[in-house]
Amino acid sequence: MIGDTHRDSGALAHRERSRATTPKAPSLVRCSHSPWIALLGLCGSAVVAADPEETCGADLTCEATRPALTARPPIWQPPDLGARVFRPQAEAVPMSGQGSMSTPPTWQESTTGMRFVRIPGGCYESPEGAGAEPPVCLQPFDLGVYEVTFDDYDRFARETARELPDDMGWGRGQRPVINVNVYDATNFARWLGRPSGQRFRLPTEMEWEHAARAGARTPYPWGDEVGTNRANCDGCGSPWDGVSTAPVGSFAPNAWGLYDMAGNVAEWTCSIRAPNPETWSAQVCDGRYDSRRRVLRNGAWSDSPSRLIAGWRDWNAAVRRTEEMGFRLVRELGPGDLAAGSGVEPKVTRR
Repeated sequence: MIGDTHRDSGALAHRERSRATTPKAPSLVRCSHSPWIALLGLCGSAVVAADPEETCGADLTCEATRPALTARPPIWQPPDLGARVFRPQAEAVPMSGQGSMSTPPTWQESTTGMRFVRIPGGCYESPEGAGAEPPVCLQPFDLGVYEVTFDDYDRFARETARELPDDMGWGRGQRPVINVNVYDATNFARWLGRPSGQRFRLPTEMEWEHAARAGARTPYPWGDEVGTNRANCDGCGSPWDGVSTAPVGSFAPNAWGLYDMAGNVAEWTCSIRAPNPETWSAQVCDGRYDSRRRVLRNGAWSDSPSRLIAGWRDWNAAVRRTEEMGFRLVRELGPGDLAAGSGVEPKVTRR
């Protein structure tokens, strides 16, 4: 199957549809001349309907005069990358002969040992004859090979005298950290970058989807169907299905060496739920401190397989913490990481 046609499918896909309300047709209600109903003022010689917003005609038929409800505007959605063709940038080829497009180079952070993999830049273009939609272009970046774990986060929390997040009794260690919000993740990213001067942040939702697809156009990174024991969700056929998170790296990685890009925990991004479509950019990271809803990508251990598709998006208040939500980080690339002229940094909006 070409393209992500399951983007809005599944029992929970109503969150991605416009939630349009069908206008209500005028209803017909028969009035009654029963004496006790007349005493209540519901009908009688004036023939008044039971609904105060309706009037009755001489034939005792009540016709609704309530104005028809108008449909709500559709919820804004980003472009569907699965319906486009990815054209990598020439600069996306690793330098010094390291790796290839199928095996990108990796980078390791010295404080925690967290590993990051190079995600190639490029543009998603509409297929020929599909209209003149502008391409969606992304610059190269490094993304965490794994979701941030309790081991990683607990070290930060202890050094900064923060409360340790609840592990729900499932264990800590190499399980993905949960019960963290956008600002917990942002503060962790700042702490991580202080010793080396590196810049870490949450990914934008387009960066996340680009990395999750790893060049694939199918709903799941491995194909059209969820299969068995390929991920952790409620119905994925794994030992942790619908029960708890799994230790990171429990399943095979995608083509670019990233683990758990389908299932385990929903992952925070720095993208707001409904930006202005006129000014939207694939690499605009909203860094303002407020409670507006931020986009979550990926399905969690408690979600159905329909939420694990690469194009699925959900959202929650930036200050919310739950046992289903975690994160992974981007390492922004500097001029020394890429060939001359390719190190364009994403635009970050801050207050």
